[in-house]
Amino acid sequence: MTATDVASASHFGQGHAEPYARALADGSGTLTLRPDINHAAAPVDFDVQSWCGEANLLERSLLQSLQGPVLDIGCGPGRLLAAAQRMGLPSLGIDTSAEAVRRARARGARALEQSVFAPVPQSGLWQSIILLDGNIGIGGSITALLRRCGQLIAPHGTLLVEVEDDEDLDTVYSAVLEDSSGNQSEPFRWARTGSVGLVSRAQRSEWTVTSVQRLQGRVFCRLAPGTGPSRAAV
Repeated sequence: MTATDVASASHFGQGHAEPYARALADGSGTLTLRPDINHAAAPVDFDVQSWCGEANLLERSLLQSLQGPVLDIGCGPGRLLAAAQRMGLPSLGIDTSAEAVRRARARGARALEQSVFAPVPQSGLWQSIILLDGNIGIGGSITALLRRCGQLIAPHGTLLVEVEDDEDLDTVYSAVLEDSSGNQSEPFRWARTGSVGLVSRAQRSEWTVTSVQRLQGRVFCRLAPGTGPSRAAV
């Protein structure tokens, strides 16, 4: 899948009954990511209140370990952006959801309503890029997303990625997002992977995995960029 293919794909939780926008506007409830067709992937539940709340102690600690400027890909309602701002870290969030961007901006954060595959300000200058809350799955092609991040990051920057607790999980499928009232989104391509799958794709995308940390039931990988042709601007 090319970057163009990913950019034109349906976006997370959008379309049809718009469950993502509805949930963010309410600020509470549970959203479930499930396969759109017969697929072995288990459903994943998301707590909307935690998304719309404040960054927790672990997340603040992760942010404190990063250098600015920070790019938050799939920033959602902006809890990490708000925390970064309080720490004095210059930061920008991007998200394809208008409601997510509205809520992030209401916190005083800088956020743009757009895809990561569209032109991003300060391309090649971001000292830190974060893909948390499963956002490594954006677009359904981890390799394409890693290559895009390689075009955006500074030469000695850090890419912080949250992966699945199951290190061997590695799957791509057509998914829908559904709320507790049965409101569903349009299908969209999604990917999930553990540390093994991320390391394998990183090697093919000119990234080096410098650490894998298991912290409070979550798994975070830090990656350093290469210097090959994938860093050329698009």
